[in-house]
Amino acid sequence: MTIPLLPVNFIGSFFAILSFAALLVGAVLLLQLHRSGKIPPEYMQTRLANEIALLLVWLIGLASAGALLFGISWGRTGLEYFCWVLIVLTLLSCATRLTATYKNARGLPGKAWVTAAAGVARVALPVIVVCAVSIHTLRSDAVMRQF
Repeated sequence: MTIPLLPVNFIGSFFAILSFAALLVGAVLLLQLHRSGKIPPEYMQTRLANEIALLLVWLIGLASAGALLFGISWGRTGLEYFCWVLIVLTLLSCATRLTATYKNARGLPGKAWVTAAAGVARVALPVIVVCAVSIHTLRSDAVMRQF
């Protein structure tokens, strides 16, 4: 069984839209939470480095997707890096979600685990599959010759 290759334009467009949407939604949510006073100053002092790192990851995804769409050679490498980072961040988020479920499941641990696992699978699996197929495509000989 061979893994199918995705069109390079689809990969670039998909990750450009995804990165732009993530940056826009993240900025709007942070701004609204800050304006409403729901983000304490201590949070911003302790988590500022994490927020900036996450912002940079999404900016790398947006810039790399744009470069890939315009045929710039570093876009392929940057988007592959972005996909690897997105896979790792997705797995870490899943682990955090499942750990929180384990700590908070008091009355019905079986039901809580099933619900948490289903939620993780519904979100994480498509992200990981799209990223893995994109990495496979970006490393293919056809794409390497194109750039």
